[in-house]
Amino acid sequence: MGVMLFTSFLLLAQEAEKGVRFMDNEPWENVLKKAREQNRWVFVDCYTTWCGPCKILATEILTQEKLGQFINEHCISVKYDVEKGTGLDFARKHRDYIHAFPTMLLVRPDDSVMQCMIGASPAEDILYAVQNGLDGISWQTLEKKYRAGNREFSFIKNYLNLLAISGEDARCQAVANDYLKCIPTDSLLNKEIWDMVEVYIQSPESQEFQFILHNLHLFAARGFNRYDLEWKLAINTYYRISDIIKTGFKTENRDTIAHLRKKLTFLDTLLRNPVKDFPKYLAYVRTEMSYLNRDTEELLNRLIYLGENNLFENQEWEKAWAEYLIDHLADKKQIKRCVEYLYRLQKNREVNNDWIVLNCYDVLAKGYKRLKDKPQMEECLRASERLNKRNQEIMKDFNF
Repeated sequence: MGVMLFTSFLLLAQEAEKGVRFMDNEPWENVLKKAREQNRWVFVDCYTTWCGPCKILATEILTQEKLGQFINEHCISVKYDVEKGTGLDFARKHRDYIHAFPTMLLVRPDDSVMQCMIGASPAEDILYAVQNGLDGISWQTLEKKYRAGNREFSFIKNYLNLLAISGEDARCQAVANDYLKCIPTDSLLNKEIWDMVEVYIQSPESQEFQFILHNLHLFAARGFNRYDLEWKLAINTYYRISDIIKTGFKTENRDTIAHLRKKLTFLDTLLRNPVKDFPKYLAYVRTEMSYLNRDTEELLNRLIYLGENNLFENQEWEKAWAEYLIDHLADKKQIKRCVEYLYRLQKNREVNNDWIVLNCYDVLAKGYKRLKDKPQMEECLRASERLNKRNQEIMKDFNF
C-alpha cells in the first residue's frame, strides 16, 4: 500500500510539473521584484480552500501541459489562498478585481492588472485570454472599438470571448443582443454565427427563440442536432416558468399577478409546439395559473391528477401548492384529498432514497391539524424532526 501511495503521489507530482509552475503564497513584493528583474508578467491564481471550482482549476486545468508551457515561458506564476496571510494582503490590495473564486489575474511588472479571468474555465480559454493579454488586448481595450461601431464577426467573437472569461455576463448578453439585432434572423443557420451567439438566446419571447422553435426542420437540414436544439428550447422555457412560479409564491400584488398571468398565457400557447418536455412544462404552467387565479378546486384537481401521472418533478412547487390548498380549502373532504396525496408523495420519495429528501411533514402536520387529527399531526411533527436530522447528517457527510 505504501508503494502504491508513493507511486500515486509521484504521478500526480509529474502531472503538476507539466502544468503551470507556481510560487505558493509568496509575498507580493517579492513576486513583483522577480518580475521586474526578469522583465516578465505575473500570472496569479486566487483561490480559497472551500471553493470547489478552485480545486478543479488547480488539479484538472492548470496542470495541462500546453497551458503550462506557454505560461511558464512568458510569465512567473504565484497562487494565493486569499483568506489568510500574504494571500489576504494581496486580495485587499486588488479588491477591485477579486469578486468571485477562482479569479486569475495577468499583472504587468508595474503592478497594473491587464487581464482578469473568472471561474474554472477550460485551459484553451485561459490560454486565449493570457495570449491576448500579453498582446495588450483585454475586453476593456476592445470596448473602445465596439463603442466606435465595430460590428465585424471576428471582432465581436473576440470581444464576447474576453467578456465571458472575465465574468462580465451582463455585458456579454447586452453585446450579443445588440449583434443579433444587426443581422437577419436566418443568419442563425450559419454554424459560425450560431456557435458564437446560441448561448445568449434565452428568452422565449425573443425573435431568435421563436425562429428556432418554428424552423427546427431547417436547422436539421443544415446538420444541426435537433435533440440539442429542443433541449435548449426546453431548458430556457423551464427557467422562465421557474422565475414566474417563484415570484408567484412571493407576491400578493395584483399588478404583479396580472403580469405573471400574461406571461403564463404566452407560455401556454408556446408549449403546445411538439418539443421534448413541453407537455410536462405545460402542466406546470396550467397548475400555476390555477394558483394565481386562486381557484382552489381547479388547483387541487390539477395537482393530484398531474402529480399522479408523473408530470411534476419539482417537489418544492408541489409542496407550496399543497400548503396553499391546506390553508385555503374550506371542504374537509378536499383537505383530506390534498393531505393524502402529499402523504403518498412524501413516502414515495423516501423509499430506497439515500439522498436528501424534501421534508413535507410540516405541511402535513398543518393538514392533519385542520382535520382535527391530533395523533397524525403529532406523528408528522416527529417524522419531520427525524427527516431533518437525517438530511443534516447527509449534508455533514458531504461537507455541504
